[in-house]
Amino acid sequence: MVADVEKLITDPADEDKVPCWAEIWPAARGLSRWIWDNLCFDNEELLELGAGLGLPGIICGLKGARVTFSDFNPSALELASLNATRNGLANFDTYLGDWRNFGMKKKFKWVMGSDVFYDPKLNAHLINVIGAVTGRGSNLLIAHPGRPATFSFIQDLRARAETDERRAVIPVTIEDPYFPYYEIHIHLIKFK
Repeated sequence: MVADVEKLITDPADEDKVPCWAEIWPAARGLSRWIWDNLCFDNEELLELGAGLGLPGIICGLKGARVTFSDFNPSALELASLNATRNGLANFDTYLGDWRNFGMKKKFKWVMGSDVFYDPKLNAHLINVIGAVTGRGSNLLIAHPGRPATFSFIQDLRARAETDERRAVIPVTIEDPYFPYYEIHIHLIKFK
């Protein structure tokens, strides 16, 4: 983890320079727990969008997935790689890409995003990314702490594609004096 996230902020007015990638967010914790308890991967390929430090992707790797960690910040990918290696993963890749011009055309059986569908401006690009990297039979895992923009994203996605959806809510408690408790919404969306 990053010892002092505040030191990484170079321009708080520029959203691209706020190091959201440098913390393990409650949604990543909830998604990781849900994956550990509910999924196994049979060497299936998985793309983690906005991987940050890589916790959910690492859990998927430990459960048998071949993970590609993606982020637009090279430092995030460096730390996700370090964390993956420290946790015994050898079969993973990284992809440096900005959702506004992602460029990846490879299809994945699994795509995952943990608390990344929060900004309607970026969600307009993310819906295109999801369309480019998924196909019939692909699965999309989304985790968030009840964000309205994420629910809207899922509604827009379901209007564009025929899907099945399974939902869960996972309680997460963190050490924070002001916001210690979260209910993390998990969406497992399968494209028909």
